[in-house]
Amino acid sequence: MRKLKFLALFASLSVMQSCWLFNFEDEPAGVQQSMYEPVYATRAQLSDIKIQNPKPTTKNAKIYLKDQYIFVNDSRDGFHIVDNSDPANPKKIKYLKALGSTDVAIRNDVLYVNQATDLVALKINTSTDEVQVLKRIENVFPSIQSPDGFIGEPQIDKIIVDWKLK
Repeated sequence: MRKLKFLALFASLSVMQSCWLFNFEDEPAGVQQSMYEPVYATRAQLSDIKIQNPKPTTKNAKIYLKDQYIFVNDSRDGFHIVDNSDPANPKKIKYLKALGSTDVAIRNDVLYVNQATDLVALKINTSTDEVQVLKRIENVFPSIQSPDGFIGEPQIDKIIVDWKLK
């Protein structure tokens, strides 16, 4: 009986040891891919910040209130400028086109815009449609990730400004 137990133990150890002979590193690991593809813009396209006529909202994001104005971010495209001097009847008056933008803060009439990877300080005049870029600091923020957590391939002179479903 003792020999039978020893033989069973030896056989089971031999079977388990045979698993160690496989080299799992030879098999390629499954490469995960994003369900989204990056949307790139050049530095020249990012620098083209301008005031336009009001347009329909497509993807509302953050809201910022300054005096009688409301700035509503249209995610990664720009800001709707809404005159809220009559809260019962707010009116869209202009659209600030700032490709890749996700957030704004305002201090002393200077808008600080998070534009893709850059921080941009600018002044606007809605009556003359003038935009004055005071300063741009490049690569302050990390690259925009896809909604499912992937990072796009870096491109020369191109920045990811959004992701779209494949």
